[in-house]
Amino acid sequence: MFRTLILCSLVGSALMLNGCVIQPVNAPGSGLVSAPGDPASANREVLASDSDVGAYRLNPLDPLFLRFSGIAEQQQLELVIDENGEISLLHIAEPIKAAGLTTSELAQKIERLYVDGGIYRNVSVNVTMTAKVYYMQGEINQPGQFQLMSGTTLLQAIAGSRGYTAFANKKKVTITRHGKIYTYNATALEKDPSKDVKIEAGDVVKIWQQWY
Repeated sequence: MFRTLILCSLVGSALMLNGCVIQPVNAPGSGLVSAPGDPASANREVLASDSDVGAYRLNPLDPLFLRFSGIAEQQQLELVIDENGEISLLHIAEPIKAAGLTTSELAQKIERLYVDGGIYRNVSVNVTMTAKVYYMQGEINQPGQFQLMSGTTLLQAIAGSRGYTAFANKKKVTITRHGKIYTYNATALEKDPSKDVKIEAGDVVKIWQQWY
């Protein structure tokens, strides 16, 4: 009788302990991942998409479009980040470091500079990237605006514009960049392609006319 009572007691204890460690699949603290499509998984996906992880970071020569609210003198502005990764804005004395920031971070930085500097009481700034383009002019068969592809050179830009007209002066090709004019001899570049130059965003390439 005594042995029977002890055996029953041990069996009951084992059942109680076993019941203590059994948990639902999605119980808090279970360490198990919710199946795709359940509410917990959906919440995690929303949080991940709202973060800035993986957002594009601005680089030198990236073209920008800025829209301002609260600035009477300036409603919108198109500019290109310079070689130092900086931009210059109205009423802000020092250049603003833009490279390395996302467009939203740059917008917040500009707003803080205007407000904290006491320039404006309330201003809202929206920053977006515009397409990187360059322009072909002069004695070229297809003048106009072109999408800038990575690594595009002067000779490639000329070829992409269907080449020279019959009146083109291949020895006088200019690139206007940030207000400065650079002159090249395309004939010499064709003989030595290693000296070919890369096109940058906003460049204006002009093929001049040959005078006979």
